[in-house]
Amino acid sequence: MATLTTNKNFLSPVGFQFTIDRQKFPNIEYFCTAVSLPSISLASVEVPYKGVALTEPGNRLEFGELTLAFNVTENLENYIETFNWMHDFVNTKGDYKEDATLLILNSHNNLSKEVRFNGIFPTNLDALEFDTKSGVEYFNATVTFEYTSYEFK
Repeated sequence: MATLTTNKNFLSPVGFQFTIDRQKFPNIEYFCTAVSLPSISLASVEVPYKGVALTEPGNRLEFGELTLAFNVTENLENYIETFNWMHDFVNTKGDYKEDATLLILNSHNNLSKEVRFNGIFPTNLDALEFDTKSGVEYFNATVTFEYTSYEFK
């Protein structure tokens, strides 16, 4: 039976850290500005019964995409890290999947929850639009990941 929480503080949208292999991807992690905790859905199954379509819970979970936004460095180090990661998949056919963790912090900036992502790999990296007509706004890119699963620790 569930119990009512004793912690009445709300979750802050700025209380997070994203960690991934620091040896391979130090700049993606360090310059991360936003991460979306992916959606999860449970498909339903239609069951015909006396001329009515009833629905029952299915047996398969579907996970949404993991997206991460980061400030692009002047020399494009973090952009190139992701670019090279994607190229390595295509050019060498190796297993370049990584595990990553979203650390969720409480109102005192202490670790509250860990969300572990298993087998992430990038599937999309935003374009960088160079434009002399716009004001000086520093580049922020988004990378989209697919993954095997995620779990709360």
